Amino acid sequence: MTPMRCGGLVLAVFLSLVLAGCPDEGPLCAEGLSACGNECVDLSSSSSQCGACGVACSATQQCVEGACQCRAGAALCGGECVVTASDPAHCGGCAGAGGVACGPEQVCERGECKVACTLASSSLCGRSCVDVRTDAFHCGACGSVCADARSCHGGLCTDDVVAACFNTGQVVGIQAGADVRGPAVRVGTSPVSLAPMQDVLLVVDVSSRLLQARLSDYGELPARTQTGQVPNQVLVREPFVFVLNSTSNTLQVLRRDGEPAPGPGPRFPTGIPLTNVGSVNFGANTNPYAFTLEGPDAYVTLLGNLQGDASAGGRVVRVSVAEPTAPVITDTFVLPSGEALRPFPGRTTLPAPAGITSLQGRVYAALGNLDARSYSAGGPGFLARIDSGTRAVELLALGEACLNPFWVLPVGERLLVSCGGAATYDVDFNLTDVRGTGLVLLGAEGRVLDSLALGCPEATSCPLPSAGRFAVVGSRAYVGDNNAGRVFVIEVVGDTLVARKELAICPRSSGPSLVSDVIALP
Repeated sequence: MTPMRCGGLVLAVFLSLVLAGCPDEGPLCAEGLSACGNECVDLSSSSSQCGACGVACSATQQCVEGACQCRAGAALCGGECVVTASDPAHCGGCAGAGGVACGPEQVCERGECKVACTLASSSLCGRSCVDVRTDAFHCGACGSVCADARSCHGGLCTDDVVAACFNTGQVVGIQAGADVRGPAVRVGTSPVSLAPMQDVLLVVDVSSRLLQARLSDYGELPARTQTGQVPNQVLVREPFVFVLNSTSNTLQVLRRDGEPAPGPGPRFPTGIPLTNVGSVNFGANTNPYAFTLEGPDAYVTLLGNLQGDASAGGRVVRVSVAEPTAPVITDTFVLPSGEALRPFPGRTTLPAPAGITSLQGRVYAALGNLDARSYSAGGPGFLARIDSGTRAVELLALGEACLNPFWVLPVGERLLVSCGGAATYDVDFNLTDVRGTGLVLLGAEGRVLDSLALGCPEATSCPLPSAGRFAVVGSRAYVGDNNAGRVFVIEVVGDTLVARKELAICPRSSGPSLVSDVIALP
């Protein structure tokens, strides 16, 4: 059928629509974004368009839920947000309220008035002594202010955490510690996995493409690379990029060709040139799900084809990437099955490994315990611990409150596991019930220290949660929601898990919203 175009010939059946007139010119914005002029912006978090088009926050403010407020590192003094660590008019605090105004010949360094900057890391910007490698108000150079919720990392403004919104086709930055979100930015169709490389964010998209965006603002770059079918994870080890393709059953290796541009500007203004240099195929129906890089090896979980032949799954494969252009499978670890999985009464289960990581020389895989007939949760969750030297594989029980373990990462010398739960969906893929979703904290020896269930506060209602992929910054985990587009901020305090905050990262007016990946930026 010929598509209808305003001002052209249309079919009679569409005449009533044409009589209503052509729509006003302007950008067609994705959900959660609003048109301001010719741009689509997130009015809830954009410091240049905060709450409404044309409303800009000051350099020491950021936009939080549509209102300007003092950003992390700034305090309100006399109605103005100032940086008391380096502002000579309010050094160490608001003048007259704990802080002082430095003398005309003095500078302010770390909240103290001094004759000159004394720290080796300090640069003099006006009368402020700052570290341009880490100061968000003077990032990389005096007066260069990081926008929105971005921090200063090595003189480059980037977010601390980035989340991918699968259903809305966006990425969203998060400032760790303050735990505030930045604006949502459209990248690709449905982003699946993220990884930083140089000053670029690599975005694996459901369209079987590796896309690129600027780390500074997530503006999409023209560079594109074809991946295999259903790419599920991307990791970087300079100058190589590794992409795991689930339906193609491959680990794809790309190499950066070209060096960063000199000078203070973008290192790769049009994106990083990448060339396919290697690949390894795991075989039919293996459905590789996730991987981790440990020394010269990659460890890959094989989920198996749960819609057909699942017998090729239930394994972890070691791949030597010592020579990345010629990756080779060097070992296969078959995970325990049958009665070792302690199936619930009347169930026959199979091991379904998902996320994988390493800690203190051993490899850990989050192990789902699925009913072989319905592929629903058929038993409690486990971690599979692998000693690659002895080839020993043992199961670490996570308890019956953890169903379908999904992702695992170290937090210091501990391990944190997300549990997706036993979920029930309606025909429109809306989550109608979930049991056993949350997080489990384990000590280095594998003993469960604490668990935290995700759910609605008592006597309230909310969209049901399902814990997914997560990132770790310090002692805090930023846990993506498989259902309602949230990120849960969970802190490890000693041997205890404490819920700190819930961020609406990928809101939708209707239908499920998957936070498909969450990563921490170095």
